[in-house]
Amino acid sequence: MPLRIIYILFLLIQLLSIPVFAAEKGDLCLQVVGQPEDRVLLEFQVEAGDLFYIDYVHSSDHTPVHDIFRMDKGGIVLIEEDFDWYGSGLESLSNAGAIVSLSGDKTRVFLHRECPRFLLRVGRVAGHVITYKDIKVPLLSIAGGGDSVWIRLVKKGREK
Repeated sequence: MPLRIIYILFLLIQLLSIPVFAAEKGDLCLQVVGQPEDRVLLEFQVEAGDLFYIDYVHSSDHTPVHDIFRMDKGGIVLIEEDFDWYGSGLESLSNAGAIVSLSGDKTRVFLHRECPRFLLRVGRVAGHVITYKDIKVPLLSIAGGGDSVWIRLVKKGREK
């Protein structure tokens, strides 16, 4: 096979592996929405492929948890959860197909858990903090302890 055809096939394979996102650049918003009133408490303009993080203290183990999410064309995807071993109720115990990495006292769980939106109860002592790029927002600064909030990805002008 001539080198030129191999090169064209290689380029075609590379182009097909690039994710195609339905949203235009800057057309997505990550929102924290108070419930039951459905009021937007926090909003970030984001792009598909961006990451955001939620950090908190585990309710029964009292150890730090770091969740990493990617915003994808289908919504929000939990891609990693880091915590001190043992984290009761955390992803290593409840997600078939997750890859668990143990290093010293730390556990890292790599997964692909799609959640178009998810409900979170703002902890009174958990200290939930949502981080997007360099912006860190404690959820207790925008909602009350015990309040429920949706975390969702929306296309500007409508819920996704």
